[in-house]
Amino acid sequence: MNIEDLVIFKSIMKSYHSNKEKVTNSMQMLKRILATESKETSEMLEIYQRYISGEDIDKKTLDKANEQFTDLLKNVGLLGIFALPGGIVAITFLVKLGKKLGIDILPKSYKS
Repeated sequence: MNIEDLVIFKSIMKSYHSNKEKVTNSMQMLKRILATESKETSEMLEIYQRYISGEDIDKKTLDKANEQFTDLLKNVGLLGIFALPGGIVAITFLVKLGKKLGIDILPKSYKS
């Protein structure tokens, strides 16, 4: 490891330690969001499976599954944008633009 790498590493570690609580809280929030999304997606798939098999599903239950499917598509879209260079900036821009246009691009689990 050369001197420049060491300086960069120390800078990153200093930044991490000064923001450790914030990073930890963000990771815990992400864990909760992913757990919720996973549970809701499993429920959605179960509802769709029952619907396809011919079971009579009430409108409220089907609407709940459709809402989760919409959230799932939003998550996939955000993940795709995040993977691009400058993805964080792009997501921030798209959220603000969406608000101005009355379009909600964030899944409901990111709002709580």
